[in-house]
Amino acid sequence: MSAGVGTHPALALVASVVEDVRKVAAMLTADEVWTLTDADLELMIRAQSQLDSAVAAVGVRAVREADVRGLSLADGKISTAVWLGQKLNLHPAEARARVKDADILSRKGTATVQALADGKLNKDQARAVARSLRKIEPVGSASELAKAETFLLAKAHDADPSGILRLGKHIEEVIDEDGKPPAPDPDDPDGNAPAESKRAARAQRKRSLTLTDLGNGLHRIRGELTDEVAALVKTALDPLAAPRPAVNGQRDERSAPQRRHDALGDVFRQFLRFGDLPPSHGVRPHLHVTASVETMAGDTGHPFARTATGEDLDIATVQRIACDAGITPIVANTLGVPLAMGREVRTATPAQWSALVARDIGCIGEGCTRPAAWCEAHHIEWWDRDEGPTDVDKMALVCSHEHYLIHHQGWGVRMAADGHPEMIPPKWVDKEQRPRRNAHWQLVRDGLKVPPEDPDPPPPNSPRRE
Repeated sequence: MSAGVGTHPALALVASVVEDVRKVAAMLTADEVWTLTDADLELMIRAQSQLDSAVAAVGVRAVREADVRGLSLADGKISTAVWLGQKLNLHPAEARARVKDADILSRKGTATVQALADGKLNKDQARAVARSLRKIEPVGSASELAKAETFLLAKAHDADPSGILRLGKHIEEVIDEDGKPPAPDPDDPDGNAPAESKRAARAQRKRSLTLTDLGNGLHRIRGELTDEVAALVKTALDPLAAPRPAVNGQRDERSAPQRRHDALGDVFRQFLRFGDLPPSHGVRPHLHVTASVETMAGDTGHPFARTATGEDLDIATVQRIACDAGITPIVANTLGVPLAMGREVRTATPAQWSALVARDIGCIGEGCTRPAAWCEAHHIEWWDRDEGPTDVDKMALVCSHEHYLIHHQGWGVRMAADGHPEMIPPKWVDKEQRPRRNAHWQLVRDGLKVPPEDPDPPPPNSPRRE
């Protein structure tokens, strides 16, 4: 990847530094790095860390400026994080973290950025300071925030990132000991609510829950629950998480965390089956799994099935789910495009929606990772303007942002020769109007197909066919 050389003098310096570092990398190959003495090796590692720090400082200032200028909007992206992730091929979480760090450090942590540029902090320490300042900002004054940064920088010399985070948490608790006062209450205009009310208000602000795909068949749940929600979770899980002896009387070999995991799955399976949930696209919320006929038949030579939210399921799991599930057969061609799905109506039928999910998986916008549940079925040939039909091959899944771009910003959608939709930017974004595809869902879709076998090479003495 090349940084490129533009018109600003700083870019010429960056290009020169990049070239020099590449020369060092070429000089210190795996066969040559042993020539460094122990002292030189330590100096090289320290120099590399300082280089990382200086580059990170440049990145903080550049990302913040890109965010302020709104470069993402000019490129048709919903946020700077999405734009940055696409430009640098970053994990979405890393892209979001860089934008958040650039925001808080540029506004409230300028001394941290300078320390980073001077090599007094490494980039992980700077990120810890940024995270701490973000937590302190909602509860602290400008003066308290400045003092917090000064304190953290003073302690950073002897503290690793986790230590900085602990110090930041301590500062937050000192500043916000009783919680930020709740919004004015008509019944308590003077703000004399008891401590219990302030505690509840603080908990309400801090509540959170995230679900992270670890990429190894597991997902991490992390969050902070209010007392009420925690009580509901415990009430639902505890009866189901009790040890269950086997039929032969042997003890339950599952650990307590494993039993709680299994109980959580039981709760949601029951809720999706019998709970009172609002319908989505004409059907009740349900687990949507796309699998080939061969996978359903148990053929191990075919890939895993995949849920509409991106999780891989092995054959045994799919077959177990299929024992107690409604199955919607979708006939697809060799390119993975569903065929023959219904008649013309204004909105996509449940069967058509299932076909769109099987084909597009999620929003077709470039760089967008929003799953099908967050999307709408857009008529490629507009229903009102073009009298377009409601056919699967004339529709595409788009999130609300991409739908806005299409109807208000001059973006278009077309169906490519392989039967998959792609977006066309307006000329003010790309003069050549080159089609754009969603590489994220393309990778997901490719994971559901078996690559064709390479043909056997011809015998050495046989004539080649041109």
